[in-house]
Amino acid sequence: MAGVLSDTEYAVLGLLTFGERSGYELDKLAARGIGYFWRPAKSKIYGILPRLVERGFAESTTVAQASRPDKQLYRLTPDGVGALREWLDSGHPIRGVSRDGLLLKLFFGAHADRRALRAQVADRKRAAERQLAELEEIERSIDRARDFFPYLTLLHGLEDARSTIVWAERALAELDRLPAEEELRSRA
Repeated sequence: MAGVLSDTEYAVLGLLTFGERSGYELDKLAARGIGYFWRPAKSKIYGILPRLVERGFAESTTVAQASRPDKQLYRLTPDGVGALREWLDSGHPIRGVSRDGLLLKLFFGAHADRRALRAQVADRKRAAERQLAELEEIERSIDRARDFFPYLTLLHGLEDARSTIVWAERALAELDRLPAEEELRSRA
């Protein structure tokens, strides 16, 4: 059964292991949980849920609401649990191409305004500092025994944020050591 679904569909099945949820609630759960390393768009989640129901991996229930449109709640089926388990146990890691626009810009940075690149690296550093603060707050509140496996991913996020901060500080120092742009352009 592994390989039958996309990695994002398996991620949604995994989110459903935390209990019955609406698409909106799954999006919020993804943001607080796997969103630091795997963040499907809300529209993608809403598109995946009916397909999971159609394939028998999830079931849905309509809940009437007084002042809002009815909402759909989704839960895993035994086949969904089995598909998720088979995927989790498979030896095939998820391989994706990491895309980072800032690194692409830096690679071609000889043709850019150094101040603009420096500002972008400084922005990345500030974003990593914010992410580190958020993750450290999560680390202080997480029950490591109950949430052991999510904690392992948290450890990765903490180290990733820390390494991004260290990299950004070094990149900023290197950018500051560059000769003036006029001197660089006169050498070209």
